[in-house]
Amino acid sequence: MTPEEAWRALEEDLADYLERKGVVPSCRAGCFACCFGLVTLSRLEGLALLPHLTPLQKARLLEEGPRRLALLQEGKDDPHFPSRFFQSRTPCPLLEEGLCGVYPQRPLACRGLLTEGDPRLCAPEATPPKGHFLPVPWRMARLRMEALWEEERRRFGHALIGELASLLYLLLKGLPQDREGVEALLGELGVLGGRWGYQVL
Repeated sequence: MTPEEAWRALEEDLADYLERKGVVPSCRAGCFACCFGLVTLSRLEGLALLPHLTPLQKARLLEEGPRRLALLQEGKDDPHFPSRFFQSRTPCPLLEEGLCGVYPQRPLACRGLLTEGDPRLCAPEATPPKGHFLPVPWRMARLRMEALWEEERRRFGHALIGELASLLYLLLKGLPQDREGVEALLGELGVLGGRWGYQVL
């Protein structure tokens, strides 16, 4: 399975599920609170995204990547790190004027985060009620992610999972292919392991 196949399959599964259940997500273009969160990305999804990045998007990733790595180094063992990051309202570097700049190629983690509630409750300062985010679409996305991780293991001998902006930055700069090289680099950067750091599976 390729990332492109996983993206298409998830979209088809989501459309079928939402139609059968009569659920209409309130997510719309210009609603981008979720774009302040930490997004999980695998190397395979990152490699599929790279050819679609514009020079300006690459420049923003090259600027933002080191900052994200420094934040991960500092916060990877902090159980509150994702919520602190979310509340800092730091936008994804691929967000452009309130719209996803890579929407057709957006990661599985982004595709599975849906709500049928008030989108204002998705904002970092809001306190959404339990069940605000639809659990089934998220589980469907997670299963597709895990299938891609297995495919990545088959191709590379290991799977690399990390945070979107910093992983795209590392791919742009040049990432070792072998597990030992990847682990050595991430260890040197201080972002390997922990609760929220990079995982090599």
